[in-house]
Amino acid sequence: MERRDFIVGTLVRTGFRSSLKGFGQFCMCVEMYTDDRSATIESIYSRVARYCNCTKSSVEKNLRRLFESSNARSAIGGLFGMDCTESGNKEIVATFSNYVELQHDEYA
Repeated sequence: MERRDFIVGTLVRTGFRSSLKGFGQFCMCVEMYTDDRSATIESIYSRVARYCNCTKSSVEKNLRRLFESSNARSAIGGLFGMDCTESGNKEIVATFSNYVELQHDEYA
């Protein structure tokens, strides 16, 4: 299984709505952040925006909408057994990227 398939499968299983624009953009953010931990969230948003032919504020808005409509904060928190209800986009991307990295053996 490839990392992208693992990310998509995990998101779908945890209740993320794959029909929203932010779903694919979140997957890209997670992959980019997993590859480059020193990157800022703004630089990741900019790279995703260039790839999706939109603005970085659109990426941020699409992620926020995805997280709100999918109850993502609770779902991500459930993966780690912690409360993420007050987390912002950056924390959710970082937390899920950590989960992907910890589960490396499942998709490597």
